[in-house]
Amino acid sequence: MPGHRRSLPVYIAAGFAAVGGHYTVTIAAVELLHAAPLAASAAGFCVGAAIKYVLNYFLAFRSVEKHRAALGKFAVALGVLFALNALFFALLQQGLELHYMVAQVLTTGLLIPPGYVLSRLWVFASARRGAQA
Repeated sequence: MPGHRRSLPVYIAAGFAAVGGHYTVTIAAVELLHAAPLAASAAGFCVGAAIKYVLNYFLAFRSVEKHRAALGKFAVALGVLFALNALFFALLQQGLELHYMVAQVLTTGLLIPPGYVLSRLWVFASARRGAQA
């Protein structure tokens, strides 16, 4: 597994790509389909997650772990991040009545640190141990 100097910037770059997918779906769902902002954000999160898995697996962490194992752990981490996304977004958008995209940008920023830690220390950890053995 690459060190932090390489994996963190690539993780963040992968996050930008994932955010692009997330935000595109969120905005399209709200503005074109008249979906509720929270539902639109949830759908966008799922699209962004698919993009993020592929980029993190192949580029950020250069995983050698089988997809079955990595996807299982990614799904659990994703569940945690999905719940945090919904919680933070609802607090900001509904609780503080921020515009849905302001709430989403702030929520995204709040999810970067726990997402990186979960990915590096758990989702792709066995690949790191295997590479050191």
